[in-house]
Amino acid sequence: MTLRIILLSGGSGKRLWPLSNEIRSKIFLKLLPTGNGKRESMLERIWGQLNTVGLAGSTYVAARKSQLDLLQSQLDHQVPVIVEPDRRDTFPAVALAVSYLYSICRARLSEVVCVLPVDLCADDGFFHTIKKLENIVFTSGADLALIGVKPAYPSGEYGYIIPDVAEEDGDYFIVRHFTEKPSETEARAFIKQNAFWNCGVFAFKLGYLLGILKGKRYPLQYESLLKQYERLPKISFDYEVAEQATSVVVLPYEGQWKDLGSWNTLTAEMDTNLIGKGVISEDCTNTHLIN
Repeated sequence: MTLRIILLSGGSGKRLWPLSNEIRSKIFLKLLPTGNGKRESMLERIWGQLNTVGLAGSTYVAARKSQLDLLQSQLDHQVPVIVEPDRRDTFPAVALAVSYLYSICRARLSEVVCVLPVDLCADDGFFHTIKKLENIVFTSGADLALIGVKPAYPSGEYGYIIPDVAEEDGDYFIVRHFTEKPSETEARAFIKQNAFWNCGVFAFKLGYLLGILKGKRYPLQYESLLKQYERLPKISFDYEVAEQATSVVVLPYEGQWKDLGSWNTLTAEMDTNLIGKGVISEDCTNTHLIN
């Protein structure tokens, strides 16, 4: 069995504006410490972790055409790129990627595909957990298998996965429903129900998503779908697929994970409060300067 990985390169990172924008996305910014005095980007870090657990060889990056040069320069042309004509949210990106796997790579309908975002920060244990999803998809018989992170605090910045019951003798839970970015009061209530943070990792059999595309009368061949890409709705994979699925399971993860989409989470991962030329006066507190 081979787990195919689709790495979503993300949008413009508007929450990190002006550092991240349409021209220079957050995933390429070299802000994260490597431990040897250097810095790396989100893209370089996650690629290194995928390589460490043996998944890099089956990974494809879904990226916009405008990102191609930066992406290839940072990964040194190591990874195949599925190029989107323009940005249309995560469902169109995944749809184009699975059509590529099916018609160009000749992947079998029974093969398991895992979608994950670039802008996550996790320890290597998280990526070892991703490898378990392939077996979970087969043993559970579910349409989708997700990874859910045990919440560290009641946050309104994340989506929540509300579990139903644990599978007997299994490592996963059946999913009751999803809730997107609740209030902190609602989040506290969800945590009491043993809810998980939704970290945007989805695994499914290739044939499952192709069936959805076929049902919506989209072409399954990559070249044909590429020509009709503007027909695809600008909608997230969560809304178009995950919340419509009849059978979803979640694999819990209790290790380190965070979304690097906000200034609070990103600066917490930096090893310095000053990058580039600048001066931070002594009366500044909790201040980061990036030039």
